[in-house]
Amino acid sequence: MFRRYAASRSGKLTRGGRPLRLSVAAVILIVAITPARADSLVQQPVLRTYQPVAIAVPDFVAGGISEAEPAHAISEIIASDLKSSGAFALLDPATFGDTNASIDEVPKFDTWRKAQELVVGRVTRLTDGRIKVQFRLWHISSGRQLLGAQYVGTPGDVNRMAHAISEGIHERITNKKRTFD
Repeated sequence: MFRRYAASRSGKLTRGGRPLRLSVAAVILIVAITPARADSLVQQPVLRTYQPVAIAVPDFVAGGISEAEPAHAISEIIASDLKSSGAFALLDPATFGDTNASIDEVPKFDTWRKAQELVVGRVTRLTDGRIKVQFRLWHISSGRQLLGAQYVGTPGDVNRMAHAISEGIHERITNKKRTFD
């Protein structure tokens, strides 16, 4: 319900034309609530602790023997980039339950419960000699895919593709752009 208060011509506060009277108890309550010391009005700093996001970056799956080295290198670069940002805590690969997570299937989230996020990927070689890198970023507790992309480049572009994946993951999780070199 909407109540309207107004000041009368005499300067007294009125409600609906009737004078508004404050009881002595209300005045005492207002005075009791008011801080007695001026220094209590100064805001105290709030300490906030930041917890890095636990992320699992298992080795990317290689499409063949010739892609094994680039697949391992890409996952290592991504892990290194994310760790160096300070926003992520990388899980030790020895703690992974399912190290062969496929990009084509939804991961078994129960085996990844130690992580908050999971990065899975695959590296394949195209017929013209170029390399195709595909990845997906999964949120473990919700079971949703947060990000997914593929990059195609020459074998010399492996570092650049890995850094691009790191940048995308970092931005998606932290909402802050970051470049990795």
